Amino acid sequence: MRIVMIVLAMLGPGAALADEISGDWCGPDGRSLTILGATVVTPGGAEVPGRYSRHRYEFETPAGEPGAGDTVVINQLSEEAVDVVFGAADPVRWTRCRDVTS
Repeated sequence: MRIVMIVLAMLGPGAALADEISGDWCGPDGRSLTILGATVVTPGGAEVPGRYSRHRYEFETPAGEPGAGDTVVINQLSEEAVDVVFGAADPVRWTRCRDVTS
């Protein structure tokens, strides 16, 4: 029983992090977006409301950005990866953005 408790205690913090879709996400094409609870900062820089759940986020692309009016769906795969679908396009794997230091 003691070993089980130790293992659960060690896994607890890491498991909690995997549940957090909020944060900065970077695409392979250089675009990025930031999820802040029920708000997203789009790749074009607009702050728009979205529909937030534990491992999924949806928002409508705002006017003035490519694909305006399309639904963007973000599905969290792990702590470090999401699949992003812009409109009817195929999913694209995005990862958590990393701070760049010089």
